[in-house]
Amino acid sequence: MKRLALLLLAPLLLAADFAPVRPGVPMRFPADHGAHPGFRTEWWYVTGWLRPKSATGARDMGIQITFFRTRVPRAVTNASRFATEQVIFAHAAIADPATGRLRHATRIARAGFGLAQAHVGDMDVAVDDWRLWRGRDGRLRGQVVVDGQRLDLAFTPRQPVILQGQGGYSQKGPSPSEASHYYSWPGLSISGSLAGQPVAGTAWLDREWSSTLLNPRAVGWDWLGLNLADGAALTLFRVRDAQGRPVWAGGSHRDSRGKTVIFQPQDVDWQAAGWWTSPRSGARWPVRPLVRYRLGGQWQRLEITPLMPDQELDSRAGGGPLYWEGAVSAPGARGYLELTGYAAPLRM
Repeated sequence: MKRLALLLLAPLLLAADFAPVRPGVPMRFPADHGAHPGFRTEWWYVTGWLRPKSATGARDMGIQITFFRTRVPRAVTNASRFATEQVIFAHAAIADPATGRLRHATRIARAGFGLAQAHVGDMDVAVDDWRLWRGRDGRLRGQVVVDGQRLDLAFTPRQPVILQGQGGYSQKGPSPSEASHYYSWPGLSISGSLAGQPVAGTAWLDREWSSTLLNPRAVGWDWLGLNLADGAALTLFRVRDAQGRPVWAGGSHRDSRGKTVIFQPQDVDWQAAGWWTSPRSGARWPVRPLVRYRLGGQWQRLEITPLMPDQELDSRAGGGPLYWEGAVSAPGARGYLELTGYAAPLRM
């Protein structure tokens, strides 16, 4: 479902001839790790849990490194070299229980002139001195700075990618046009440093590109990605209407042997079991959802617990939304939860 480039850059999105999302288009790697500039928007979304390796009694932290590329239509008569069609947006955050709140930072720039880039052919996206790329050794690397602290991380694949939906065509609403090309890369092993101190952990990459917005009835969504202790991976999402009813739902489960099950809307059930109210915005967030998914004809149940309740991110000052995204756990699992549209309906 990820997601937020559609909101952060919505004022820039005008009518244009964008590439359509179609079923049956095979994914090809490494090319699909790279940019797809003909589509309206796409994102490289890394979330994970890490822990300092050298500090005694150190606590787990959550991290986000996210890059978005959005195509901005321009007049065909504008021949200026500055009139680029591509805008790159980047966001990074650290969820540290020692502070009890997110620390986060943002970068945005038009592509070109050494300011920003999103390469075609393989993963290499950057804004200023922030960068996410895939090295010749196959590892992903991310470099960002949050609140004066530099994150310099390597993400080593331990599992293959998961093609979400039908071979990477992931429907997000009742219309086939409400869809994205979507794959996930769970079970990434983290190494590197935070503020010069060595860290280790496990991460998850989400990659999506699309040219269509969500269903007009949608006011927000819930998304969950979990790395399970036995090596399995679970993705769940739902798109909600104004009454909190599902417009669409889906996800996937891949077990430790590699067997993948793709969920249909009727296979996912999502309930708000525990709320947190922000002392700053007044928004109420269902940060402890109870999720169920049908696997092998049997319903599985998970109670989700946040690393800390306050993982609210307010980007309204920069024209973005108010949303909640943070590190969460369940018995035998760790991952990330994203909640949107609870403070106010999303305008997309």
